[in-house]
Amino acid sequence: MQMAGRLIGAIGVAVALLVALPASADREVPLRIAILDVQQVFQNAEALRFLQVKMREYVEAYRAETEQEERAIRAAQQELAHMRERLSPQQYEEERRLLERRLLQAQERVQQRKQGLDQTQQMGLSEVQGALNVIVTELAHEKSLTLILRKDQAVLNATALEITDEVLRRLNARLPTVDLDQPGTH
Repeated sequence: MQMAGRLIGAIGVAVALLVALPASADREVPLRIAILDVQQVFQNAEALRFLQVKMREYVEAYRAETEQEERAIRAAQQELAHMRERLSPQQYEEERRLLERRLLQAQERVQQRKQGLDQTQQMGLSEVQGALNVIVTELAHEKSLTLILRKDQAVLNATALEITDEVLRRLNARLPTVDLDQPGTH
């Protein structure tokens, strides 16, 4: 089923190219095609590996902080339970509300941290995507390419059409890491 969809897509692209070709010979542009394996680039890009490592570090640091907060809140809950008999109903209710507020604040911090992590990761991915787009455009101009297809959208391709290794080499040379702000600071 997927192969049929790809074949139909490839036929559609071929038909579109034939229809789009200019009628007069003096305006014809030779069709120069290249294939790019975007998935391979994303799997092997040094900047994305760097991003994954940094994101794991941020997640682990936040997890440790969150666990520490949870332990402190549980200890406060246990202490409040032990003090219940010694406190007046009003004092107990006030302490319970304070503890509840503390718990809500901790939950809000967790949500803010998650949003900060997501935003930091997205900024890193955007930086890599931007560099990738520039490199692909440069390569298209250098090689006078008129069409670059993603490998996962091509039904069949000759390895001579592949530009993946060159794109990856340039990306790793140009962007070995990404500039990341500490999550939650942007």
